[in-house]
Amino acid sequence: MTRLSTRISSWLRPANGGAAATAAVPDAGASGGGLRERLGSLDWVGALGLLLPMAVLFVLSLQALGAVSFWRDEVSTVYFAEGSLGDLLTIIGRDRTKVGLANMATFYLILHFWLFVGETEARVRFLSVIFGVAAVVPVWLVARRLAGSIGAAIAAGTFALIPFVIAYNQEARGYSLAVLICATLTWLVLVGVERRTVLPWLAYGLLAALGLYVHFFVALVIATHGIWVLATRSIPPWRAVVAGLAPILLAAAPLPYIILEYGAEHEWIPPLNVTRILDAVTDLSGSTLLLGAFIGLIVVGAVIYRRDARYWLLVGAALGPIVGALLISLVKPFFIPRYLIVSVPALAMIAGVTLAALRPNLLRIGAVALMGLALVMAVPAAYDHSGRINWQRAGRFVAERAQPGDMIVMDSWNQSPLMYYLARADASVRLEHVLIAEALGRHDGEAVWLSMTRMRRDDMQNMLRSLGLRYDVDTMRTFGPGTRIYRMVPRP
Repeated sequence: MTRLSTRISSWLRPANGGAAATAAVPDAGASGGGLRERLGSLDWVGALGLLLPMAVLFVLSLQALGAVSFWRDEVSTVYFAEGSLGDLLTIIGRDRTKVGLANMATFYLILHFWLFVGETEARVRFLSVIFGVAAVVPVWLVARRLAGSIGAAIAAGTFALIPFVIAYNQEARGYSLAVLICATLTWLVLVGVERRTVLPWLAYGLLAALGLYVHFFVALVIATHGIWVLATRSIPPWRAVVAGLAPILLAAAPLPYIILEYGAEHEWIPPLNVTRILDAVTDLSGSTLLLGAFIGLIVVGAVIYRRDARYWLLVGAALGPIVGALLISLVKPFFIPRYLIVSVPALAMIAGVTLAALRPNLLRIGAVALMGLALVMAVPAAYDHSGRINWQRAGRFVAERAQPGDMIVMDSWNQSPLMYYLARADASVRLEHVLIAEALGRHDGEAVWLSMTRMRRDDMQNMLRSLGLRYDVDTMRTFGPGTRIYRMVPRP
């Protein structure tokens, strides 16, 4: 155990030449191992550059964490996480109606145990906060290996203020875990190439195998790492290669079958066009200004670090998933901003190592200040919930007025959030989901509920007109953009 802890602690030290490796660790025997000597040996600048961004991201992620209702995917996540362990651990032959697709199987399994903490919005989402804040650590470690304590602090601070990171730290989905895994994998690649031992590559393989079932786009980061290792001729000894590849290949084996069987699940994604590409990368960056800043920093960093192969690993980890998603979308659309979140850690790393390398110091200070200002200005975008629907209030509205035998007409896409919050408001309420024709054919005097979400105006009017043949509107409420719920009673 002592030997293992020694090896891991060596991974945490910056590579030779890093600016963070400036404080020599005193010999414990010579100094008597006193607390004062140990504290004096710490890199306080580096420690502050890690802990302060973590604290900032933690505070920003907690703001109004439970104020917004779960949306459709979050409701599905909670429902799937409540499945049995046997179903959650199944990959091939998985019952998607009970535990969802294998795309987030790892996250569902972790959440299964986390739900013992509670099922309120804030408590469920707090798991994502933990993963997101933890991701600051590998971002800091990677930047520290390339640019020392200053670069690590800038990278960690940049990551903590990116609106996309904050927003998905506040969502009960696996995206913040995917970010943590991708950032850690990039760090493990650097450690593995430097140490050339089995242990870091075994850790890489096991973590990558789990990451494939947090989100399939983690595979694009893994592919980028593989290309970089081959291109730079940094192939480790054969035992390390086997240790790293075996878990990945084993985990990846079922993926073609899963993709072929359930590929139609993503038919809702619109075709690729230039506007969608620009919107996606802008969302990823945080703003148009930040998009320009990140592009500029990638170019400047390429000039400064043109002879440092490690920098090109970061460029690959940042751009590889975006390029990969573009190529995949030429065949089948998959270019969704939140899927690309696996690129964000590398963008922050690039910002840190590039800004830290600027000279003279006055230029560096000015560039860091401008970058920080742009990030702070963009932070409010993380809390833009203007498009969200208040399903919690909708569930209470229906629960307070529903009667035994009532029916409901609604689109299946948004059925789960309303039913989830209806059950939370009053588990005894049961509404029969029917089609319009069935509601018109009933003559038992039951009321019918009509839930319409973001439908075209013509479709909404047609549904109201059809039900109006037998029913009058008793009451109606609006619960968000394009979302209305009607209670209609039979005409006398």
